[in-house]
Amino acid sequence: MSIELSGQNKQLFVVSELFYPETISTGYIMTEIAKELAKTNKVTVIAGPEFYEEKEYKATANLEDIQIIRGNYVNYNKNNFFSRIYGVFSTSWKMMRLMKKHIPANSEILMVTNPLILFVLSSFYIRKKSWNIKLLVHDVFPENLIIAGVLKSNTSIVYKLLRSIFKKAYLKMDTLIVLGRDMKKLFLEKTKGASKITIIENWADTVNIQKNDLPNTIPNFLFAGNLGRLQGLDVLLNALLATKNYNYSFTFIGSGAVEKSIADFISSHTLNHVRKLGWLPREQQNEFMAKATIGVISLTEHMFGLGVPSKCYNLLAAGKPILYIGDPNSEIHQLISEHNIGWFAQAGNTKEIEQVIIEIVNSGTGDYQLKSDKARILAEELYAKEIILNKFSKLF
Repeated sequence: MSIELSGQNKQLFVVSELFYPETISTGYIMTEIAKELAKTNKVTVIAGPEFYEEKEYKATANLEDIQIIRGNYVNYNKNNFFSRIYGVFSTSWKMMRLMKKHIPANSEILMVTNPLILFVLSSFYIRKKSWNIKLLVHDVFPENLIIAGVLKSNTSIVYKLLRSIFKKAYLKMDTLIVLGRDMKKLFLEKTKGASKITIIENWADTVNIQKNDLPNTIPNFLFAGNLGRLQGLDVLLNALLATKNYNYSFTFIGSGAVEKSIADFISSHTLNHVRKLGWLPREQQNEFMAKATIGVISLTEHMFGLGVPSKCYNLLAAGKPILYIGDPNSEIHQLISEHNIGWFAQAGNTKEIEQVIIEIVNSGTGDYQLKSDKARILAEELYAKEIILNKFSKLF
């Protein structure tokens, strides 16, 4: 049955495959946004399965003011292409049925771009239902499908068809919420300026993540997060191999499609200065980030405007200088250039990545400390959680 609208507060709906108790990036972000909106509105969430991956969880959120509606979903292997395609379509279809059943006409909806088919399906009902959908763009389709290797060419008939379908879906949204200036530029070009586009960045958790003194050891680089195909980690590994005789250490923390390849590479090349750990819960962020000197963010080539890794902002909160491997003039590159909080190397350029690693290793502790202090100040003044969440409140 549909949710009744009553009381003085406005009814809002949040739609996201990933939601509490799932705590990987999008699940955490959408949960915190929903909690903020629930302070002044009635919030109902249409969510996917409780767990995206099997992990140990610590229940900490208080969601008494939020109604969560879930369907019966099938388990699928996220790292197997055909299984993932089936899972995405199945989850999208079931969540769409829940939206049609529980979200009344003329409702305001905050939706995120996962699962990727769902916002396309919902676009067909916008006029019929008079839904007002604000789409939070975490992934840009179909461009991401080329980068991930799912599609081979941006000149193929399949790509052109998908581009047309997704463009029409984007244009039907009331507002596109993008994560940075590069993504806004991409969507202005994609929609020919016809869409309402607003920038709301991811936030830095300046309350729960503390700035500790940088470790008094050799430089320790940390890459923590999704070990996937869009991170360009094969190029980074080759740079680590080429610089193995320099005095530094490197730690990978996380899971994903290429985690076995990383472990095999480290083992086969006897990279004693590199180690890989598995997924660690969000509650241990302070502990493992405190041991790092430099935080690493890496994306593969041609990712301009296609995403801003949320880890950037928590590295700022921890006061970690950043080594960013990506596209020139992307959001994180601009932050590094404008605020002197780290170093940049162009994605795909192994030689340049090697040279920047050597430059960092040869930098003095004074340079690390200067960038560390600037990073924390930037997090507090521009990207603190309350500042970013207030942008969502104002949007509604």
